[in-house]
Amino acid sequence: MREPARYSAVQIVLHWAVVVLIVVQLLTGDLMSEYFSAVMRAGGDRPRMGNAVWHMVSGTLILVFMGTRLALRFTHGAPPPKADSPGWDRVLSKLNHWAFYVVLLAMPLVGAAAYLIPSRALGNLHENTAVLLLALVALHLAGVVYHQFIRKDGLIRRMIDPEHGVERVPPVNPRR
Repeated sequence: MREPARYSAVQIVLHWAVVVLIVVQLLTGDLMSEYFSAVMRAGGDRPRMGNAVWHMVSGTLILVFMGTRLALRFTHGAPPPKADSPGWDRVLSKLNHWAFYVVLLAMPLVGAAAYLIPSRALGNLHENTAVLLLALVALHLAGVVYHQFIRKDGLIRRMIDPEHGVERVPPVNPRR
């Protein structure tokens, strides 16, 4: 897999779009849970979805964006860890990132299956996996804090500034 000096602008935009969509998921989870319970009670006639649609739409977008991110990771790669990062940091970072891919691809698929079948077991699996997702987010944020405030290595710039890591060429002075 390639190891470019920086993430592409598309990778950065997709990262932050997924962050926003995860927040939407958390805010609309109760709406979807209430709707799903109504679906389970109703049997064949599905009730009106109402605002629970936002949970479904944002989950679908997460699936599409994470699939795109995964494809970009395989085709464009990701920057390597900082050269002086300890081994435990590299392993934990890699595990956390790949766990994000698994969870953020599986959760929308399981949620969609729970809705389409409908299946209480799949609905419970989807809902209970949110705890794992929150743990991954907390671990990821702890890594950001570690790199930003303890190691002070500026690692966060890789996901904020698409030009980070690009060597700047000074402008040519035509008068010389």
